[in-house]
Amino acid sequence: MAMASYTRPMMRVFLVQTAQGLTPSSGGYKANISLLRSLSAQGHATTQICYAFEQEITQHAARAAAKGIEPGMTDTVVPLVDREGNSHKVIVKTFTDEHKVHNVVLSRGEFNAGFPSNVLSLRMQVLVKFFSDHITEFKPTHVIFNDPITMKITDTHPERKTFKRVNIIHTAEQLPFGPFCAGVDGHCLSPRVENAMLRKLDGIWSVSMAVKEYAWKYGQLVTTFLVHPPSTYLDQATGGMPVVRNNIDKEDIGMVNPCPHKGLSILVALARKFPHMNFVTWRSWGSRTAHLQQLQALPNVTIEPTTSNTDEIWDRIKVLLVPSLWHEAWGIVVTEAQLRGIPVIASDAGGLPEAKIGLPYCIPVKEVTGERHANGDYVVPDQDIAPWEQALEKVMADREEYKALQALTATKAGDWLRGLDPRGHEKWLLSMMEEK
Repeated sequence: MAMASYTRPMMRVFLVQTAQGLTPSSGGYKANISLLRSLSAQGHATTQICYAFEQEITQHAARAAAKGIEPGMTDTVVPLVDREGNSHKVIVKTFTDEHKVHNVVLSRGEFNAGFPSNVLSLRMQVLVKFFSDHITEFKPTHVIFNDPITMKITDTHPERKTFKRVNIIHTAEQLPFGPFCAGVDGHCLSPRVENAMLRKLDGIWSVSMAVKEYAWKYGQLVTTFLVHPPSTYLDQATGGMPVVRNNIDKEDIGMVNPCPHKGLSILVALARKFPHMNFVTWRSWGSRTAHLQQLQALPNVTIEPTTSNTDEIWDRIKVLLVPSLWHEAWGIVVTEAQLRGIPVIASDAGGLPEAKIGLPYCIPVKEVTGERHANGDYVVPDQDIAPWEQALEKVMADREEYKALQALTATKAGDWLRGLDPRGHEKWLLSMMEEK
């Protein structure tokens, strides 16, 4: 008798994307959208709620059309009534992108103007209604999120029993326990309530062993460790392996997101120690005016605006510094650089040793403890700068050392990426559907 062939069930995956914009530079956004694109490529129905500027929507829809995918753009005004009976209008656009992901987009500028973040109660009322309605309309098998608002919405959703709820832990600050609880704005709005809700989820994805161990150590919370989907690290234009750079004759030393807990003090110390070297930083979500002013006072430091096109970084720098002092979840920027053969000098904070995959250099640091200044910045312990000075001088001055490290970095990082299971996340999500 012939064996019946196994038919893989199709999932309907609904992602709530809290990042502001369709192409923000944060690692968490990249992980979220890469997961959705991977699942779409594997034949599953995917949709996300997100925020975007008008020009971003136009650009993404045009790219879809260029690849023969009908974006099916819609533009509607959705009336909403808050608990006080006041009427509001939300501009919503929808389209299908080049990865066949359906996007339900809140116009970022108009939404922030109509529902400012300082009027949190009104903003929450609108989002709860909006998210809940779209979950009902899409009829998902899984709802994926990394924010407390969606966790609360799905906890009491009328159709709660028809879908699995999955939380992605991108930072220790998201977790409602431990020394870093509520260390980032927008996380842990109500730790006690969120802690209880976490225990009722169908799955929690930790993006590193460091996060998984933190969740267990401080909250006895069981999570699943999965490396980011391989597509997170593929070339975004071609979908293939990243192009290895030959940047031995470049002069810039790069760092992304300069701020205290990302190692601003180490960058400043190195720039002062080596006034003949050129440093360039790309500002990001943690870079406040006071932080940038420290760098502006240094003549050998250039500050660039945030970029979502990381090729601008990889085409420019000889070495990447990642001197982070907080409990990093993974450090996507480390992996991105190494895949392109760019040596990375990183700290050993949190999940950075995992991202380094045994490559030089990974330097011990004194991590932040969770103590914070009045302005919200973490209190940063004094650091031993000598190992950073030695590593940077060796890589920048010794051409043979650089050439050998460049080749080793590109080869080992490429082998690591090719060794990942491209269906790992799909298998995990499907396994939830088999559970009774």
